[in-house]
Amino acid sequence: MIYETIVGTLSKEGRVNFAPFGIKKNKKFIYISPYIPSKTLNNLDQTKCASINYLDDSSFFVKCIIGNKKFTKKRCLKIKCFFLKNALSHDEIVVESVKKNKIRPVFKCRIVSQQNHKRFQGFNRANGAIIEACILASRVRITKKEIIFKNLNNLSESVLKTAGVSEKKSWDLIRNYIFDATKQK
Repeated sequence: MIYETIVGTLSKEGRVNFAPFGIKKNKKFIYISPYIPSKTLNNLDQTKCASINYLDDSSFFVKCIIGNKKFTKKRCLKIKCFFLKNALSHDEIVVESVKKNKIRPVFKCRIVSQQNHKRFQGFNRANGAIIEACILASRVRITKKEIIFKNLNNLSESVLKTAGVSEKKSWDLIRNYIFDATKQK
């Protein structure tokens, strides 16, 4: 199973990077497969640790995609890194090994701390649709426009039926990003 999260990493110079990532996990380990090249890959290679942030607010995913990462963060407890203040929970991980690959190496990471911060209030279909739209946005250069717009159109119904004000704003941001990135209006 893949879990959609925001991964927090730190460069050796101390710069924080938050990026949306689908991770795999079991009770003790988390597996992260960043594309080459990426900041997350470089940071994992350099500092060997990360925070895995679990959220129910899709606006964090949208802001990562559009490049507006002005997030409030807090220091991790067991590793030299940061987590998102608004995360429902987060895991702190350290890299145990790396399986090399020319496109997407796999970082096997041991969970060293798990923290809960807020109560989960339930699923919202609009948030799920927005996260799917973020995945489409991350693939605008490698997927045919027709496929992207067909999927985006299918996702819009969930947003129209279930979104609140925040979700509608996030939907508009990611939708406009996709249109701009594909030169469609």
